Formats: sequence, structure tokens, C-alpha cells
Amino acid sequence: MRGPLSQDDVEAAGGHHSPEGHRALAETVLGWAADPHPDDEVTPAELLVDAGWHLDLAGDTDAALAVFRRALEAGPTVPDARCSMAAVLLASERTAEAREVADELRRAKPPIATCSAMAGVFETAGDLAQAARWTAIGLARLELSTDFDVVDGEAELLLTTRARVRAAQGLPPDRPPVEPAP
Repeated sequence: MRGPLSQDDVEAAGGHHSPEGHRALAETVLGWAADPHPDDEVTPAELLVDAGWHLDLAGDTDAALAVFRRALEAGPTVPDARCSMAAVLLASERTAEAREVADELRRAKPPIATCSAMAGVFETAGDLAQAARWTAIGLARLELSTDFDVVDGEAELLLTTRARVRAAQGLPPDRPPVEPAP
């Protein structure tokens, strides 16, 4: 059995590689996911998402999508693996499929961090309307949440993404809520 993996170990293995290097790294990470150590800091699902990205960088979009689907079956990730699927599909100009994945995720009532990530996916792809939609979905989740539901930094990330998207759309910044007079 291999030793435990930290997030730093996984990040150190990444970097800029040739397509062959990314494919080899994907195989290594897939091996780690298949043989988890009880003290790993990263879950098999997170490792599968990482492997999927390396397969995409190797030029194998369909293999990447298959690994992202395996990640979904393996357990939750933050952000949800469907954000990675949508990003890869949009980059491959498979827009209809990306929207199907995004709609499936929306119906699953994703957490705020995943809404921010999906907004960023659409923002990067230049689809500002969908990016704005995902920030609105995230704001709705934020309004329905309790203080215990929100992880530190999630709200700020969502609001920063929303401000950036609104600016790119030529819209004014959101107005802060008006507090009632005492």
C-alpha cells in the first residue's frame, strides 16, 4: 500500500506537461484513486477529477468526461465534478451538452461554492448570461442558508464573481441592501 497523499502531493504532481506527460500523470492519479490510503487528505472522487483534467489537457476530452462521471459516482467534490464536465464540454464547443450538465447540476440544488464555480465556468467560456444566472442561483442558496451552512469565503467568492460578471455585462454594481432606520 502506498503512503498517504496530501493536497500538496497532488498539486506538486501537476504542472505543465506535454500531452503524453498529462496522460501519464492521469494514469498515476487514477492509480491513487483506485488504491486509497486511509490517511489521504484527498478523496478518490477528488483524485478522479484531477485525473480527468489531465486527460483533457492530454487532448482526450471523452476520456476526461468518463473519469468525471466516475468522480460523480465516487462521492461529492467541491466544486461538484459537473463543473469540470461543463468546462471541458464548453472548451470543446459542445455547448448543448454543457448546458444539459449544468441543468442537471442546478436541479441537484448545489451548494454556494459550486454555484460560484459554475458561474466561473460560463464566464470563462464567454457566456455571461449563464454566468449571471449561476450567481443568481448562488445568491438564492445564500439567502436560504443559515450561518452554519456557509463556509468561510463562499459568500465573498460568489459576490466577487457576480460583480465581475455584471461589470463584463456593462451593468452597474449591485446596490447594498438598505437597512431600516432605527
